[in-house]
Amino acid sequence: MIIGLDLDNTIVCYDAAIEQLASDMDSLPDDIPKTKLGVRDYLRAEGREPEWTEFQGRLYGPGMAHAEPFPSAIEVISNFQKAGHTTVIISHRTRYPYLGPQYDLHESAKDWISSTLLVSGRPLFQPGDVHLNETRGEKISLVDSLKCDVFLDDLVEVLTDDKFPPRAQKLWFSPGSGAKDDDTPDGLEIISHWTELSWLSSK
Repeated sequence: MIIGLDLDNTIVCYDAAIEQLASDMDSLPDDIPKTKLGVRDYLRAEGREPEWTEFQGRLYGPGMAHAEPFPSAIEVISNFQKAGHTTVIISHRTRYPYLGPQYDLHESAKDWISSTLLVSGRPLFQPGDVHLNETRGEKISLVDSLKCDVFLDDLVEVLTDDKFPPRAQKLWFSPGSGAKDDDTPDGLEIISHWTELSWLSSK
């Protein structure tokens, strides 16, 4: 089985990185929550949208040094591989930020993967298993061309795109969510924690 995995907000949890970067902002009041929504909503309310855009550039660039894998992600991916499945990362992010210092966001992602996604010092992914794309369309095309049997992503708009390959089972990573409700698009299986993917290891 070929298991495709998104990277940002699916394997990578940015909570700690956002908290660190927000704490370093002198212009952010102490009572503003050091969360993605807290920082974003404050800066937008203050008419400081460009600062939010620059914040995201730092987050997906050097800020990745403070990011962590979601709980159990490494263990579950390792179990996939032990069971004989192929695991690939297929993600999309711009190569450089829209504003601010021009960090190479693809290199930041590759460095994080190679230094963080390890089991007993062994990298879980080889360079050829990591596919970073500039656009959502390119990402979806790769899910198709690599013949993924399942794909895990936090973005509903990726999984429900008209061009998303029908052969791939759609797994929607939505941490902390409950069971499927009437607002959940058809054809999606909700995954709220990585341990819920353990069944794939036995297929």
